[in-house]
Amino acid sequence: MARSKWNRKRKAEERAAKSGKDPRDKADVNAAGYKLNQDYSVAKTSNPRMEAYYSLLGLHSTRFDAGAAASFVPCLTDEEKTAERDRFMSSLRAILPASFRIDRSLDASVQNKLIREMKEFVGKETEVEIELPTRSDAVGGKMNLMNTAHAQSDTAPQQVGGDNPVVTTIKRKIAPAKPIPFISATDSDGSTLTLGYQLSVDRRTLRRNPSLSPLHEWLKTHTDCGHITRQETVSMIPPVVLDVKPGMAVLDMCAAPGSKTCQLVEVVGGFANRDESDGNDGESGRRCLEPDGYVIANDADAKRAYMLVTQLRRLQSPSVFVTSCDGQYFPILDAKDDRGTEKEGMFHRVLCDVPCSGDGTVRKNPGIWRHWNQNGALALHPLQLSIALRGARVTRLNGYMVYSTCSMNPMENESVVAELLRITNGSLVLEDPRPRMEGLIARPGWSTWKVLREEKRGSAKAKKDHKKKNSPKMIAKRKEWAEKRENGECHSPPKERQDPNNAEEDHEEISERSPYHTLPYIAPESWDETTLRERTTSLGFVEYNSHADVEPEWRRRVRASCFPPTEVEAKEFQLHKCLRCLPHDMDTGGFFVALFKRSNH
Repeated sequence: MARSKWNRKRKAEERAAKSGKDPRDKADVNAAGYKLNQDYSVAKTSNPRMEAYYSLLGLHSTRFDAGAAASFVPCLTDEEKTAERDRFMSSLRAILPASFRIDRSLDASVQNKLIREMKEFVGKETEVEIELPTRSDAVGGKMNLMNTAHAQSDTAPQQVGGDNPVVTTIKRKIAPAKPIPFISATDSDGSTLTLGYQLSVDRRTLRRNPSLSPLHEWLKTHTDCGHITRQETVSMIPPVVLDVKPGMAVLDMCAAPGSKTCQLVEVVGGFANRDESDGNDGESGRRCLEPDGYVIANDADAKRAYMLVTQLRRLQSPSVFVTSCDGQYFPILDAKDDRGTEKEGMFHRVLCDVPCSGDGTVRKNPGIWRHWNQNGALALHPLQLSIALRGARVTRLNGYMVYSTCSMNPMENESVVAELLRITNGSLVLEDPRPRMEGLIARPGWSTWKVLREEKRGSAKAKKDHKKKNSPKMIAKRKEWAEKRENGECHSPPKERQDPNNAEEDHEEISERSPYHTLPYIAPESWDETTLRERTTSLGFVEYNSHADVEPEWRRRVRASCFPPTEVEAKEFQLHKCLRCLPHDMDTGGFFVALFKRSNH
């Protein structure tokens, strides 16, 4: 390790000597550590494999009809599917709008005051300037983006920056914030208070627009005071679905960074007045305040658990306890005599927000566009199932458990839920939380899906070496060596090499680039299954109809639990009760939530 560091240092010094610069000179670096006058390019917001995969799975086969029925209807024509895909991709490429919620544990007078102040920003249209990126190769170029934005704005795009224009802005009238109806609480008089709000702009636009400065200052002030918590909209859903009550015992199995944990503590961590006996005459003594419920916040990573402690410190609540252990092996805390009886389990509510591939967070994590991989989702499947099984084990009878991910992949969502129901054999039952989630737009879970894996792809270095090794010059040299060996001219043959006539056998995992591997990815004109399957096959996917078709060397990755349930199981499991939140339905990130009730079956 020390040697590699020394080599990097020596190479840096050699480069500095050639350029005539001191490597310790920081004059060309700004306060944030970025090089000055550096031309940074915009991340490519497209991934052909990811887009072709979800197209084949049928992600664009239904659309939301906002009419009187407000329901999801199938896309019957290719035009409707293309339009649905365009809405989905446009949402993924847009920056995620900011959102926040008001602390439920605040005094009622403070809550009401904050809600009255927020009414000044809700529904009141304000003209704001929105900056467009300097490049946008993956969405058809900057000019195309400007034309699209101009069609949606009240003014023509304007370039700011003098002789060298660097910023393009448009003006648009928007309502700065809108309420999130399902993030609410009941007031003392029985009325419903909306505590969640989603902004119509991202954080960058919020900071830079003078017309939004009153809202920005309001957010900064009350965030510092601890009155509000900035949290993504879909991240608020699992605690609401869990339906926690004051006085309950709650376990958050994968708690970091802690926004959902804070949401749980605000509900269950209230205080109750209790009489404390003096111990002598049994008479009631002084009155003390004790927590009426508690939350155990666990995370397997000790560093993330420490970050969790920092996040929870601002609540100053004695009703939260932080642990750091592997969620798959969370300790069984109930008595041995209670196991297998109605007293089994310790927690009234359990939240399993498991580790996932996170492709639903691509709006705030653009790196996923480049690094998305289907095999990564397959690798996480057994871990997610193991954590969910342990969560079900520590849930009390008639208690509830929520399983959630920030992924849109059925390998991490419905397949885990189906296997969980299959293993527990009736001890867990899916429930639908939609009736009590006003304003939530969530698609039904899938009862069937396709199972695919990706072919192994070599690293960048392996591809470079493969190309160099199989260049015309190297192939000619190998043929020359082969002729010399046949004629006996070469007495010391080199190491065994491949047949020069079969150069493509080297590095089988390195294949020629598919014609569909373009940036941006070009959507198919025809949405029939044959065309979509041809694209995924060309891009390196392998599809399986059943687990028996999986090669032996891949069965540890593509497991039997990855496959969809049978027709009989699908009717029994009722996977449509799961919640699928797609980015373009509510202008959020992607998310998946399933609510289980533990029964005495």
